[in-house]
Amino acid sequence: MTVSVPKRLFKRAVDRNLLKRRIREAYRQNKKELYAVLQQKEIKLDLMIQYQNREIESFHVIEKALIKGLEKLKVI
Repeated sequence: MTVSVPKRLFKRAVDRNLLKRRIREAYRQNKKELYAVLQQKEIKLDLMIQYQNREIESFHVIEKALIKGLEKLKVI
């Protein structure tokens, strides 16, 4: 899994790193369900997550958005 936070949106590395940590933690806590579906369907997946919002969101907002995206991947 790769996480990208554009320098164009967040000039300070501290802000980019904070967002990356939040995204990685949200993914770590919610990846088990996705892995189970992928293993059942015998699918391999390379995942890249890119943060697009112009504001620094809280962990809970990021987690909700990540869960929504992972749910879409489970259907495929």
